[in-house]
Amino acid sequence: MMENEPLNPEEEIIKDDQPAYKDRSLLYMGLVLAIIIAVMGYLTLFVDDPSKIFGKEEEIRLTTENKSSLLNESESMTEEEVRKSLIKFIEAFYFDQRRGYFDPPSYFANITETFYNYHNLTHKRLREIYWRRLTDMENLRRNWIVSSLDFVRRDSRIIATYWTKESYLRPSKNENYSASIKYELIIDETGKIVSLREAEIKNVEIQKLLPDSSAVDFNPELPSEPSASVSDKLYDFSLVDVTPEFIGGQKEFARYVENNLKYPQAARQGNIQGKVYLSFIVEKDGRLTDIKIKQGLGGGCDEEAIRLLRNSPKWKPGLLKDVPVRTFFVLPVTFQL
Repeated sequence: MMENEPLNPEEEIIKDDQPAYKDRSLLYMGLVLAIIIAVMGYLTLFVDDPSKIFGKEEEIRLTTENKSSLLNESESMTEEEVRKSLIKFIEAFYFDQRRGYFDPPSYFANITETFYNYHNLTHKRLREIYWRRLTDMENLRRNWIVSSLDFVRRDSRIIATYWTKESYLRPSKNENYSASIKYELIIDETGKIVSLREAEIKNVEIQKLLPDSSAVDFNPELPSEPSASVSDKLYDFSLVDVTPEFIGGQKEFARYVENNLKYPQAARQGNIQGKVYLSFIVEKDGRLTDIKIKQGLGGGCDEEAIRLLRNSPKWKPGLLKDVPVRTFFVLPVTFQL
């Protein structure tokens, strides 16, 4: 048969008579989708957690919030664990003080029952008494003896005792003082100090210094001449009725520091930050005199803090019975990058 020869009509009829099959794929797909939709609807309406049907059920444990106090936690600790915690606490307490950092809320309860024989003090009074004590404790060296640490648990408190060896210069008496001091430290259930006192003192050594000794750092803020007039008497800032302050208060002083402080390049390069504590006298006319470093940082920060106060405007003087008086003051200047 030739390629272009037309088909026989009978052959065409036979080809058309072959059975034809319909495409049912769409029907099957529709049935599958219908089944999936029906299953999902059932799970949504009647099953709370569908994952339970397909996976293994996990055990659920309910825990209640732990509201136990630190005391209860310490009761569950061994004696050695409590001892280690006390050592860390005391180390941090003295480390901060060596850096010139004394922030009562960090360590003390809101009302401290005893602090070096002063009672029922607020955080503000704690800070005042602490710095007033340091005015007559120059070049303080304190080493506490870890092996001497002892403690007992009494009701909701921990009472710890330990020995220290201390030495410092007393400018008011012109003498070097050294002694072994046993401290009693009481910590409440919140982990705060409620009492800190000297329980025992021994091995006291006092060395008088000659007036012309080069080791004496005479402190003019502690005059001892009996002939000095009352008007020239120096008062500690905690003893006056109205404490001295920068004109405009703390906010204005902070603004003054922000606008005038020049961060030393050496301190910036060495990433030196912290507080420089200065002592000075606020005269009756508001001038600042006898500016000294109580606790420094180094890196040029000490010199910059002194420069800042020397250039300070006059302050409001301290008042005693509404009369301006010469007042000894301690102030921190913060250096922060």
